[in-house]
Amino acid sequence: MPLSQLKFGSRRIYYNNFAEHLLNAYNPNMTYPGLPHRWSDEDWRACIDMIAAFGFNVFEFWLVPRIFSREGLGSPFGREFARQMNVIAEHAHGVGVKMEFIAGLATIGDDWRTACPHIPEEWDEITYLWDQWTRRLSGTDIVGLYPGDPGGCSRNGCTAMTYIDRCCDVAHLVKRNLPRASVELCTWGPPFFAWGNIKGPADWKGEFLPEYQHTAWDFDRKRAEESMGHLLRRLPDYPPDTAVSINLGFNSDGVPSGDQDARPWARAIAETNAILTWDFSLTEGENAIFPHCRFERLFAQRRLEREAAPYSGGICFTMTPRLNQLSLYGSALSFQVPDADPAAVAHDFFSRAFGPGGAEAGRFIPLFEIVPDWGNHVTLDIGREAFHGKMTGLVDLLESLRGRLSPSLPLIPSPDVYLAELLFFARFFAELSGRSPEYDALRAAYWKRVYAIYDLLPRHVDPRPHAATDNIVRFFREWKDAPIEWNHGP
Repeated sequence: MPLSQLKFGSRRIYYNNFAEHLLNAYNPNMTYPGLPHRWSDEDWRACIDMIAAFGFNVFEFWLVPRIFSREGLGSPFGREFARQMNVIAEHAHGVGVKMEFIAGLATIGDDWRTACPHIPEEWDEITYLWDQWTRRLSGTDIVGLYPGDPGGCSRNGCTAMTYIDRCCDVAHLVKRNLPRASVELCTWGPPFFAWGNIKGPADWKGEFLPEYQHTAWDFDRKRAEESMGHLLRRLPDYPPDTAVSINLGFNSDGVPSGDQDARPWARAIAETNAILTWDFSLTEGENAIFPHCRFERLFAQRRLEREAAPYSGGICFTMTPRLNQLSLYGSALSFQVPDADPAAVAHDFFSRAFGPGGAEAGRFIPLFEIVPDWGNHVTLDIGREAFHGKMTGLVDLLESLRGRLSPSLPLIPSPDVYLAELLFFARFFAELSGRSPEYDALRAAYWKRVYAIYDLLPRHVDPRPHAATDNIVRFFREWKDAPIEWNHGP
């Protein structure tokens, strides 16, 4: 059956982003041997078993720039990375899960520099790295090409069309090295993030500059029409099993409104190729690390995707697989049963994760979305006093489950460790919303629990963890709805 004829939600992708700027206690550290949070082969096998039980059939990871480089190819950490990914692939294939790696077309090295395809020696380096990594990751079933974030080029006449044309060349390189693998082309962003629209200083050589990164989100209708029209003309030149990732809207939340409505282009592509969603914002965004539940919007978006083209599947993004199992479970189910009741999904997850006594935890988890963040469209009509009472109630519920769990769902970490993590966050949010929080002490406790690995590393080019931590604490500092009398009941 041609990919374009696959039924809705057929390709359900677990996308674990373990990039250097997303390291944390709940994510595997794949790039810094000797530092905390390394996963063993057995840890990874358990993760694959969990996502397979949830209903995912593709495991996707980013071949991060630190790895996608000469240093990555030649270093012990790069060789270990390739070894472990191939071990994971072998286990995944045994439980019906395919392996996919994605990489930015041309973003290379620790400094996230984007090489330019219009400079011959830089294009040679790009193709060399693609050739080498497709050979080394021999267990790969799908290779994803995406524009940037980070990265993208607007030097030397590079445009979105450059990205499309050069990805076509790489797609055929992929097929030569991995004949059984298929290609996924991502249109991410406004579309084709950063190609032809990202700004830089006069002497720019493609290095990652955080102060300019926002310019890659600038949307221009003419640019979108030209680039998407070019994609439609070039798609016949790609391998015939190429899938295209295109969100409903040309913006960071995939909202199909006005000129940024991508649905007409999605429908046009779906006439010949499978289309997939690549929406980070539906599950947890980036760096806002606490338990998430955005199910109302998640399931609504799935229904809209089904109506729009329909979509043949897409990703569930996570940078916290050891904390946000609920989001993973719900995302896989949303592709299979988009009409499911979100509250019932959360209830079912916790009854299977902890036993029948834990089912009520599902009604508390959406309260963590009180903190504004990318992709968080949850509206909570609740005052600070009531919120504090609810969080205290969650603490009591979780405490009551200790020592009497009866799980029926494979989880990593184990259900009792997962319970302890939820307890930490419930207490943390309860204390933040209390009468006289010790904000500095709470921030320090959060950092130590979640992000302490960065105390052992040099400052990264994209230093978001500190800002994300500050955002949580700042929200509660500025939340002035604090009544005199406190009710600590649920």
